[in-house]
Amino acid sequence: MNKVIHKLKMLAITSSMLIKYEIAKVYGLIISFNDDKYKDLWLISERGIDARDNGYVFWEYICNNHPEINARFIIDNKSADYEKVRKLGKCVQYKSFEHYVMLSLAKYNISTHIMGYTPNMIAFVWLDRILHIIKGKKIFLQHGIIKDDMLFNHYPHISVDIFNTSAKPEYEYIKNTYGHPEGTIRLLGMCRYDKLDADDRTKHQILVMPTWRQNISSQCSGYADFVKTDYYKKFNSLINNRDLLDFLEKNDLKLVFYPHIEFQKYLNLFKVGSDRVILGSFKEYDVQQLLIESKVLITDYSSVYFDFAYMNKPEIYYQFDKENYRKGHYAEGYFSYENDGFGPVVTEELEVIQEIKKIADNDWKADTQYTERMDKFFTLRDHNNCERVFKAIIALGK
Repeated sequence: MNKVIHKLKMLAITSSMLIKYEIAKVYGLIISFNDDKYKDLWLISERGIDARDNGYVFWEYICNNHPEINARFIIDNKSADYEKVRKLGKCVQYKSFEHYVMLSLAKYNISTHIMGYTPNMIAFVWLDRILHIIKGKKIFLQHGIIKDDMLFNHYPHISVDIFNTSAKPEYEYIKNTYGHPEGTIRLLGMCRYDKLDADDRTKHQILVMPTWRQNISSQCSGYADFVKTDYYKKFNSLINNRDLLDFLEKNDLKLVFYPHIEFQKYLNLFKVGSDRVILGSFKEYDVQQLLIESKVLITDYSSVYFDFAYMNKPEIYYQFDKENYRKGHYAEGYFSYENDGFGPVVTEELEVIQEIKKIADNDWKADTQYTERMDKFFTLRDHNNCERVFKAIIALGK
């Protein structure tokens, strides 16, 4: 019954958006003849609610290097990131009528997520699949390097003109598996990697950043259910481990626990027994800044480990639930943590702490076998990713 209600709600939302879009399209055609703000328009976005990823970095690049481009960034004016976007250039209020108008007229639609430049990603995926209503070129910057089997999420029927990748293994996997037309999959590099430069910004800080679980999201009806999960129990235990807390104190270290945005709503359920441990909220902390500032990354399966490896920094994979994760979340793709990973794979809490101490004894550097894997995986490390993406978009118009 709940599934039927959900489908009916989605149908109502999608129908409403289609009507609004068609009205905006007619209105846009009428007014665009006398208004240059719609001419050769570039729409750039992430999800409409934030600006901390490849969309924002590309936006910054456009504003600073190509002011001749008629660009707009789509973002809610209530977003914590709104002001920094507005200071660079012109914004469009997410889900406003102007958003619909500009979407109907844009020459290039650029986002970190599939259809992230639309008022509703899910609804417009279906609308465009069936009706092909998005007329402008579509550029998928990506949110992270694809490593798992996500074919279900990027079917060939989700048409894009540029599907960006950032590493040769990823490029080959997607090119040979996803079924997009020749020339669509491009190896240009992730825009945000242009900003990944640890240098002297690294602090005495360890970052624990696990990803989410689809099966937990679908099965948990509230906080009471979440605290019963192994996910909660394992990570809550880790950040309160007495040996770990003593190690932090002895070495003057902080530990930031920053769960995936989908699980941020459960953040305050985690207990903190030391001022050395910080519960990192989405509103207060920027992921890229945390990655740059941290000495070590502890994650399970989150693709942010690619960002960390890009900087040649040590990481640990804490995978206590691998079998359940593969069944309930994403199936394994081309990337094997044991054979291709950039750090040790452990399943026990004690092992996590042992590996942290090993890294500390190695002057906070990754072991040679892992740095060699990092160097082999990343062939683009020149901080010119935004420029490559820009040139590829310009080439679409020739």
